[in-house]
Amino acid sequence: MTYPLANPPFVVIEGLDGAGTTTQTRRVAEALRQQGQPVSTSCEPSDGPIGMLIRQMLSKRITVFDEEQGHRAVGRQTLALLFAADRLDHLRAQVEPALSRGEVAITDRYYHSSLVYQGDSADGNFDYRWVEEINGRARTPDLTVYLEASAQVCLSRISERGRRDIYESREKLERLERRYEEVMQRVEARGEEVLRLDATASVQELTRAIVEAIEAGSQQ
Repeated sequence: MTYPLANPPFVVIEGLDGAGTTTQTRRVAEALRQQGQPVSTSCEPSDGPIGMLIRQMLSKRITVFDEEQGHRAVGRQTLALLFAADRLDHLRAQVEPALSRGEVAITDRYYHSSLVYQGDSADGNFDYRWVEEINGRARTPDLTVYLEASAQVCLSRISERGRRDIYESREKLERLERRYEEVMQRVEARGEEVLRLDATASVQELTRAIVEAIEAGSQQ
């Protein structure tokens, strides 16, 4: 393999909280850099102004005050719109400039997470297709890596962090595990390249598989 790659791709690493997306984003970037490939890494929510606001909302550091209800969490549709806006800003500010410089652009989470998390509703009343529509202007990744892990495995890993956000509970993760499968099947059906990997494999095996997929894709 000759580096730098001739056609550096836009790569997304996805999976449930606890599946290892952040770890693999870091490790894959390190592996590519060691071989002489420039790499840019980012995450969603992004480090931009909208992304920072979302992070505070997810950790419940920011709530909405309602005279009748008092302090409450931000509504689901509002949060979905904020994620979509942050995504476009993320693309403009980080991903597209990186690709134009000849760097592999790797992001920890993308619109797949919105389709899973903001498109999920315990009562089944939330409009999944609407979430898909508001993310319609987001660039399609060249490669989506899906780290498959059960809710039980992810909960075990999350418990070691000592902190949870609003999505991290057994019931929610079990439901979101099913949603991830639905979303991945959906994007595969429309032609998106998805690399499915068993997230319980060793971190070294996962990194190697992702790097090999990036190399193979850059030759096409």
